[in-house]
Amino acid sequence: MMIRLATQADLEAMTAVLVAASPLDPVYPYRFPDRDLYPAEFAALCRQKCAEYLETSTVVVCELPVNAYSTATEVVAFSAWDMPAAAQPAKPRRRSSVGTATRQSAFRAALAQYKHDLFDSRYRGEHVFLRILLTHPRYQRRGAGTALTLWGIERARTLGCHTTVFASPMGLRLYRRLGFREVGRCSVHVDGETESLELPALAKSPGPTGAMREAAAEAVVGKLEGGLVCGRRVGECTAVGGWDGRGAVCA
Repeated sequence: MMIRLATQADLEAMTAVLVAASPLDPVYPYRFPDRDLYPAEFAALCRQKCAEYLETSTVVVCELPVNAYSTATEVVAFSAWDMPAAAQPAKPRRRSSVGTATRQSAFRAALAQYKHDLFDSRYRGEHVFLRILLTHPRYQRRGAGTALTLWGIERARTLGCHTTVFASPMGLRLYRRLGFREVGRCSVHVDGETESLELPALAKSPGPTGAMREAAAEAVVGKLEGGLVCGRRVGECTAVGGWDGRGAVCA
């Protein structure tokens, strides 16, 4: 397993992950109920969204071997993070027939308002926010989601701030296992509709850290921000905070 910062060259792989994994996340079926009727347009919309992540957020990808007999790897998961000093508002997106415009508007408005009330105001803007984390269905439960989440947690720890996320049902168990606690709920509802969407708002405090752990974490972040890719497999790396190699980020 390899964790690294994404580049523009990862756009198509990220799009493939988003298209494949989105049906498992209730957010996408709610916002795009007709996605199966317009698969090409939905794929184009996913590509546009991934391009937005690359432009406005810190995107981290996870690579795994193509198969048990190959040394070649492929991107199987990605996460997009908004950092305290670098978070930028998302650019407006064009409307699409695969989604309900009213639901999309309601979702964006609700998410922005709840993010402000539950995270930005509470932590005075000083938090590392996980916008999205997805793993391709073929590679789920192999530690990719854990590794990507730990990357963000460690980044937040070096900055001395909380890690925050609006959790989907598919990620809730992972976040709770890693120490996130619920601080509120985000509700999306359109007047006149019976269907609605509710997501728990979770936060994890940076916690106490020792000088050696902070130094190791800074080394990891520095290498990733410098665009370097660690050549070691996760299982061979124990340099970060005493992790046992399951989902750790190599230093």
